[in-house]
Amino acid sequence: MHEFTITRRNLIAAGAAGGLLAFSGIPAARALDASRRTLRVGMAGYPTTFEPVLLTQTATRRVVSQMFDTLIAFDQTPAMALRPALAERWERVSARVLRVFLRAGVTFHDGRSLSVEDVAFSLSPQHLLGPKMAGQATAMATLDTIDHVEIVDNHTVIVHTKVDDTLLEKRLASWGAEIISKTAFEKAGDWNTWAAAPVGTGPYRLVSHNLDAEVVLSAHDDYWGGIPPFSGIHFRVIPEQASRMNALIAGEVDFITDLAPDMFSEIEKYPELEVAGGPVMNIRALNIDTTNPILGKVGVRRALSLALDREMFVKALWQGKLIIPNGFQLPSFGEAYIEDFPALTYDPDLARQLLREAGYNGETITYRLLNNYYPNQVTGAQVMIEMWRAVGLNVQIQMMENFGQVEKAPINAIYDTSSTATLPDPLGHAWRLFGSSSGNVKSGIWGNKEYFGLGEQLKMTTDTGERRKILRRMLEITTNDDPPCVILHASGQFYAKRRDLTWSPGQTLDLNFGPLNLAFAGR
Repeated sequence: MHEFTITRRNLIAAGAAGGLLAFSGIPAARALDASRRTLRVGMAGYPTTFEPVLLTQTATRRVVSQMFDTLIAFDQTPAMALRPALAERWERVSARVLRVFLRAGVTFHDGRSLSVEDVAFSLSPQHLLGPKMAGQATAMATLDTIDHVEIVDNHTVIVHTKVDDTLLEKRLASWGAEIISKTAFEKAGDWNTWAAAPVGTGPYRLVSHNLDAEVVLSAHDDYWGGIPPFSGIHFRVIPEQASRMNALIAGEVDFITDLAPDMFSEIEKYPELEVAGGPVMNIRALNIDTTNPILGKVGVRRALSLALDREMFVKALWQGKLIIPNGFQLPSFGEAYIEDFPALTYDPDLARQLLREAGYNGETITYRLLNNYYPNQVTGAQVMIEMWRAVGLNVQIQMMENFGQVEKAPINAIYDTSSTATLPDPLGHAWRLFGSSSGNVKSGIWGNKEYFGLGEQLKMTTDTGERRKILRRMLEITTNDDPPCVILHASGQFYAKRRDLTWSPGQTLDLNFGPLNLAFAGR
């Protein structure tokens, strides 16, 4: 396989190969049930790639989640329980070994049957490590404990890990663990060609895409999970929220993404429309460059957090529809959730005290800010500026055009970020943002040897009680002892749709329009 780079030039070239990139090797869709309609979705951004191991970008996840399946899946309830997917069942052999029994009768979009070779290849370094096996693929943050996949027979594989791994089942249900066609991957010849038209087993197959304009999917009627509820999905890229709203109101689309709370009341004016969505496994925060002389002081960092009235913030900007986490964790983590860890405190008096003890004298703290990359980002920043000013913090906004500018060294600032849990456990969440191989650490803006050691210990600990002890100490470090960020709130994903469109949101950024969506349960 040749080197791959995600660039607009690559995508344009791929699109030029066939108009809107009609892909060879995929059989034409047979006649569909006339009662099914094409779902029209207006979304804010265009997928940078269609290969799941390369990126967790929101636009990519919204499209690609329709195209692929994992061996095991989450049920998308708040409990995030595991359920069978391409694996009809599985069993633990030891702390490092999981036997997986594949479902029979699964077909890829190109008509080939799912095989154990496809599974072994999908979870191999040749695929997971990305182009040139460079180790930069997003999936490795979740699947780096996998050592190899052993083929037992035509329907059975054994997944071996490098270390004891209590999270293996969750890893195999998470983003990046999607099963691809080995034959189609090898036939593509290089990563650019493959990533523009990958072949999966999901309820919808990729038909065409037009850079920054649209993505077209068609129903995969041989889907193992049942007939897809829509004949196809037409994703239209409509960057501006007002334009997406107008398209929905005018009946040009059935569903829109990235709805800001201040638009909820507008949607509610139309009886045929409704708001959908809610909290997802993502936390919004402000990264801190702790190498800055002022921001390096723990008291200043804690004061930045203590000065924020999060309950008022969420109520005013999000109509109270988001949760405020107690530390960098989420309830969906199950046994790994430290439910009695103290809530984030609003204490302006303590903030003032810590600033005095830190010797803070009103020095300017820079807030590098994008223009509403996140919903309510600018308004939220302005609200926080006033809260900080009330305790004596002098925070000044510096507008940036893109994340390249925001993260250009030396940063010497605070800036917005969000962290999605790639699996419901701190190793798939906080560790991705603050761990020893995280972007924050590589950029040099934060580091804590004790935290890194605890994280490595956590990876190898299977006992629930011991894991909880480690996790509590890690929370203490990131919340009080050496904060790398200011936690704002759990993120939400809100949508607007036609009331006659049957669909239920899940706990992740993914959009599931397939027959296994909870809205179709029991049908």
